[in-house]
Amino acid sequence: MFGITRILCPVDFSDFSRHALESAVTIARRKHAAVTVLSVLPPAQTLYPALGVGAYVPYIYTPEDLQRFQTALERFVATVDYPVTAVSVEAIVVDEILRQAAELPADLIVMGTHGRSGFDRLLLGSVAERVLVKATCPVLTIPAKARLVAPISGQGFQNVLCPIDFSPSSLVALDYARELAREGAKLAVLHVSEQLPAWQLVPADGTGAPDDPLVVLQQARDRVHRVVTVGLKGTCDVEELAAQGDAGDEILRVAGSRQVDLIVMGAHAGRAGLLGFGSTTHDVLRGATCPVMTFKA
Repeated sequence: MFGITRILCPVDFSDFSRHALESAVTIARRKHAAVTVLSVLPPAQTLYPALGVGAYVPYIYTPEDLQRFQTALERFVATVDYPVTAVSVEAIVVDEILRQAAELPADLIVMGTHGRSGFDRLLLGSVAERVLVKATCPVLTIPAKARLVAPISGQGFQNVLCPIDFSPSSLVALDYARELAREGAKLAVLHVSEQLPAWQLVPADGTGAPDDPLVVLQQARDRVHRVVTVGLKGTCDVEELAAQGDAGDEILRVAGSRQVDLIVMGAHAGRAGLLGFGSTTHDVLRGATCPVMTFKA
């Protein structure tokens, strides 16, 4: 069981993080979970480092500065109708988020993928990217594009897509998706077979002829069915899907066509991953128009 009793929601006072806070509160209300809202004030940066240490006096935040920062955070969280703990601290942003997550310990981190600038940095080099790579608990990211669709309803997630590649992390994600389905969500489980050139396809019948794409697709459906039925036994309605093509593109296509309100997927290291994850995870996080929850094995 994936009990969610403690949620950590890092914010930076942007509209993006406000949307993340509202999402965290929606989940917390359903799970009766505690929410810690964290805002980290990074150490003040000196303006003229090239002039040498003796050329300037580094700025140090005063207790009054820190109190104003805490007051601003309390005003920010006062807009949600749910009790939360507001924590502000001066520290290295990513390090403090990970420290707080470990100390709580958090069952879930909820955060936006964009900060105050609003620039589409595709997560690269951002706080969200580094938290996603290093966090040991599941992370729910709220993309900037999620503003274009309806926010998470008070009823929670109702239409869920769970892409699987049969890796340990994707099977952990599937376990959580099953729980959402048992709670009443409509669940679709998708496996995408990468479309390989004919000379790379392994013949199934030993004749030396490449597999028919339709046969490959049916084999994928059969494998999805075997995995999905474990632990469900007809207790909830799950749609089993298979596709061929680029995994990231197909996941986003299916999510868009079905207007899903959550993608649940595994995240594991990949050689091509610009996020420190596999390229599929990166592509989905970059292009999703709904929240994405990532799990590690």
